[in-house]
Amino acid sequence: MKISKTKKNSNKTVMYPLRKCTWELTTLCNLSCAHCGTRAGTINHNQLPLEKCLSVADELAGLGCGGVSLIGGEVTLYPGWDLIANRLIDKGVTTNIITNGYHITTEIFERMRYAKIKTVCVSVDGMERNHNDIRGKDDCFSRLNEFIERLNSETDKYITAVTTLTSTNIDDIEALSAYLAARNVKIWQLQICSPFGNAKDHAGLSPSKADVQRIIEIFPRLPQSPMKIQMADNIGYYAEDQAAGMLQKFHGCGAGLLTIGIDSDGNVRGCESLKDDAFIEGNLRTRSLSDIWTGEGSFSYNRKFTRQRLTGGCADCEFGGVCAGGCRSHNFFSHGKLHESAICARNKKSC
Repeated sequence: MKISKTKKNSNKTVMYPLRKCTWELTTLCNLSCAHCGTRAGTINHNQLPLEKCLSVADELAGLGCGGVSLIGGEVTLYPGWDLIANRLIDKGVTTNIITNGYHITTEIFERMRYAKIKTVCVSVDGMERNHNDIRGKDDCFSRLNEFIERLNSETDKYITAVTTLTSTNIDDIEALSAYLAARNVKIWQLQICSPFGNAKDHAGLSPSKADVQRIIEIFPRLPQSPMKIQMADNIGYYAEDQAAGMLQKFHGCGAGLLTIGIDSDGNVRGCESLKDDAFIEGNLRTRSLSDIWTGEGSFSYNRKFTRQRLTGGCADCEFGGVCAGGCRSHNFFSHGKLHESAICARNKKSC
């Protein structure tokens, strides 16, 4: 991937255009999901205060960030999430939130209604039984259903959805597709569970390579209207389907090249799924976001990537130089090899 020097910021050359940020505002959550990479639940008492968050929002805009997803924990439990969203939007940054839909109150919907965000993404992990099992409460699905219905009836928000696929909910994909499409969901993203955080404590929860092959086989059967369905960048890669042709033309992990992640305590990573101290590039309490993003040596696992870094079957794959070995997070937490996919649907040598 060729990234050119494209713009200036504070008299520094920005070599990598920041396109997208995933920003964890809080670790406070009303659920304890089996796959949660953050191990969310209780509040991080070192989380950034609202005033600092508004300043970080200004920095993101100043770097030309195109879009921000505000997440948690449960994002709606952070006081002022809507003020941060509005600050970003006022400065030209497209902003959405990702919520579990469990926290249904009059106040939340008042904030939701008047926040300037256009898109609300709901997190759903299967049909009722599987969703409740993964989320840990037997009313999660019904509350999510109510939340979606209220979004449709009480707001003008564009609804999207994301599903984390585990070894237990793959059989729900087709039924869930119909369920979400019938509820005015416009875009649905499928991603696989990586073995870190809470998922690390549940042996066998993360899909196997055989499970990923099943997902690849199901995907072409899913209707792309009225709801667009897409695979996240940790599924694939370059698998061929006789009817649908080439699936998931992945162009390499964008962490530190196009994307950035911000933890609730101000730690900065290339991706919020790289939840290991080895991937902390700096902290916003002591360094500016611009300094971290443009710093010499930052995000070296991607910025200094060459084909020679590929290992295993990826080293010999014809797409290795483009795919760059797949998802860094899934690779790291599966077998510790950043540049070798553990679940590639094309590469027969991957584990």
